[in-house]
Amino acid sequence: MSIFKNLSFAPYLLRRWYWVFTILLTLVIWGLLALGLKPIEDRAGTYATRPYGYMTGMEDSALDVLFQLRDVRQPELRGRGLSEPITLIEVDEESIKESNVRLQKWPRSWYARLIDRAAQGGANTVGLDIYLSEAGGISAEDKAADQKMAESLANAGNVVLAQKLEAGGSSSIKPLPMFADNAYLVGFVDLPHESDRFVRIGQLSRVVSRPDGTVEEGFSFATQIARGFTEQTLEAVPGQNKLTLGEITLPLRNDLNLQVDFRGRSPAFTRVSARAILCEDFRRDSVPNLNCADRPQLSDDLFRDRIVLIGATNNDAPDLFTTPYYLPKQVVRPLLQLFDKNLPTQPKLMPGIEVHANILATILKGKYLVRPSYRKQLLMLLLPIVMVALAIFWLRAMWGFLVTVVVAAATLAISSWAFNVHGVILPLASAELGILGMLAPSGFLLRYAHERAVRDATEAERAAIMDIFSKCVSPEVADTLWQQRGDLSIAGERRIVTLIFTDIRGFTTLSESVDSAVVVEWLNEYFSRMHRIVTSYGGHINKFIGDGLMIVFGAPIDRGQKLEARAAVACGLEMLAEVERINEEWKTKDRPQIAIGVGVHTGEATCGVVGAEGRLEYTIIGDTVNLSARLESTTKDKGVPILISDSTAALLGIDYETQPLGDVKVKGKNQSTEVFTVKKNTRKPGAAAAKKAESQATV
Repeated sequence: MSIFKNLSFAPYLLRRWYWVFTILLTLVIWGLLALGLKPIEDRAGTYATRPYGYMTGMEDSALDVLFQLRDVRQPELRGRGLSEPITLIEVDEESIKESNVRLQKWPRSWYARLIDRAAQGGANTVGLDIYLSEAGGISAEDKAADQKMAESLANAGNVVLAQKLEAGGSSSIKPLPMFADNAYLVGFVDLPHESDRFVRIGQLSRVVSRPDGTVEEGFSFATQIARGFTEQTLEAVPGQNKLTLGEITLPLRNDLNLQVDFRGRSPAFTRVSARAILCEDFRRDSVPNLNCADRPQLSDDLFRDRIVLIGATNNDAPDLFTTPYYLPKQVVRPLLQLFDKNLPTQPKLMPGIEVHANILATILKGKYLVRPSYRKQLLMLLLPIVMVALAIFWLRAMWGFLVTVVVAAATLAISSWAFNVHGVILPLASAELGILGMLAPSGFLLRYAHERAVRDATEAERAAIMDIFSKCVSPEVADTLWQQRGDLSIAGERRIVTLIFTDIRGFTTLSESVDSAVVVEWLNEYFSRMHRIVTSYGGHINKFIGDGLMIVFGAPIDRGQKLEARAAVACGLEMLAEVERINEEWKTKDRPQIAIGVGVHTGEATCGVVGAEGRLEYTIIGDTVNLSARLESTTKDKGVPILISDSTAALLGIDYETQPLGDVKVKGKNQSTEVFTVKKNTRKPGAAAAKKAESQATV
């Protein structure tokens, strides 16, 4: 009969199939992450919307964290952009204020002067990040400014102009022929945005199929400038997401965009204010309204053999973008501040010309940022997931929690190292989501449910076992039995026990003339007082036999043969003393005087639970039981209240005084047993006896 028959099915599964569930949970979480990372093709047949599946947004945010960690852990890299051969001529806030002309009204002749200064300084390639799709105006002055712009473009011969692609129902914006014909190249300045409107990538080229069947290939503003700077042609690598620019191979994402290696927070590149150039050779007639109190002298080294980008950077410029350095994520801000306590707290937008400068730097000098293939990312995810699963399900709860935190921190550290040293973008967000967001809570919940199911089953087992023993032994012994259940056997075992049999002499005769209810009252009081004594000495009443008792020492808990035998003898003597006290009390209650016989024997017996379904009992079986009962009945013949066998007497120390009373033969046994009566030794032992007693006590 199973003691778990009343337990529900779910806890049973949690106990029996726990490890199967842990493996399944780990694989399910890994599978969900795999599905979340799988690139999703959009209607146009590209992966522009979700290049990294449903995890694209989270992975993009994790990439921002990697950029910000690199910035605070390697502050020496903040000057990397200044070492690039790129100079920004910025129409900044100061230039706008000092000119008293808003950006949209700046004369093209001023931009022409900026181009002239870059050309005079020996610029290799110039990029003009303004639209020249319309005439500057209808006045003679405006037309002269347009003409000046065209002449500057022609004279420089290395200027790349900006255009905008047709998108979202808006028409394309292209330079007027008078400007385009005099420019070196034209490139689109469109910057692809991620789902959160951040700019993290650059589109290098775009192929447009026309209704007439023609195909038009366009190159980005940064790409055209890089082509001019290197004097190389951009070509696609067949069958691969790569482009080549001369000897430079550019790895592209699966959406065919370049992951930009941003140099740092704005400003990150060499900058020259447009005001400084316009005031350098200030002539009131050529630059009206401009406040040029000083005449700065700029070094040609700012332009020589460099890429010069011209565009607006003022606070309300038309193209300000959010980038990975826009603002540290609140979740990781405390971590970043461990490395840099002066971390800026205000968001910082990046002007368009600086975004193009970062794309250029990535193309020409950058450490190309790449993600492993989809399959490799899945394998990389499996390792931390398995490590955390083993920690949660195998180790103790506290250690599992600590290992989970350590693995999550190590995943971040390894991802940061791979990004900083090798330019490899590991699936950080997916790994952290799997560890902290999915496996840790669900794993600890499953573990708790398992432990609860095991605890409930253990309590059920305890209740079943305690139900058996509580009827056989004292509560203290029963509780000890449960605590030592791993070292005990109730299925049946042979062990040395000391048994006491007692019987009230002549009780049948005493009770013949008394009402049975009164007899039961007498017996209940007698048994209760005997039970307290037996329990106090560590034994238990195994059976009530009419008015007699069968008392066991040494099973199911064994404290040692000597200790059990001495405790049993002491218990028997105390029971005799208690009978004398009962008789004194019963004299005043008009109750009969009683006497008991006590038989004590130590020997081997079979101990265990026997019975049938619905009725179990812990019992002792063997010759030891028969001899103990024989000794009790022999007390009448020997005229003493207590008899012990020679095996019990041999285990007693000097605290007891024994007197031999001959042999007793048990029915069915040929061999006789020497018996003794015993009493407490009240003599004070001498030095030698005391030493012997101490030695025996130690044994």
